[in-house]
Amino acid sequence: MEGRMIGIPYIEHGRDYSGADCWGIVFLFYRDILKRPIPSYVAEMQARSFHRRDIGALIEDERAEHWVEVPEPAHGDVVLMRTGRAESHVGIYLKGARILHSEGEPGSYIVRADDMRIRFRLVGYFRRRT
Repeated sequence: MEGRMIGIPYIEHGRDYSGADCWGIVFLFYRDILKRPIPSYVAEMQARSFHRRDIGALIEDERAEHWVEVPEPAHGDVVLMRTGRAESHVGIYLKGARILHSEGEPGSYIVRADDMRIRFRLVGYFRRRT
C-alpha cells in the first residue's frame, strides 16, 4: 500500500501526491493509508513563516498535545529525527523496520531504520493519541 507513496517529489509545505515535504508524507500516510486524518499545518507554518529548518517548534507543539512517545515503534508511528542539531524532520515507521520519509532529492523513499544515515539522527517514535 505504501508503494504509491514512494517517489513523491519534495515540495516545502506540499500535502498531495504532486509534492510533499516530510510532514506532508506523514499527513498523506495518515489520511490515505491509516484513514486517520491529522492536521496539515500548512496555514500555521506559512503564518509563522516556517521553513523546513524551523519545523522543530511546530513538531514540539504537536508532540505535546497529540502524540505519546513509545519505546518500541509499530507500523504507522511517526519517527522524529534531527537535521543537524534541530529536531526538524519526521517520517513514518513501516513494518520490517523501515522508514518512509521525504527529504529533498529523490523525494519520498523508504530506508531501513538501522541505516547509518538514519540511526544517528533518530530522536524517538511517537504514536497518535486516540
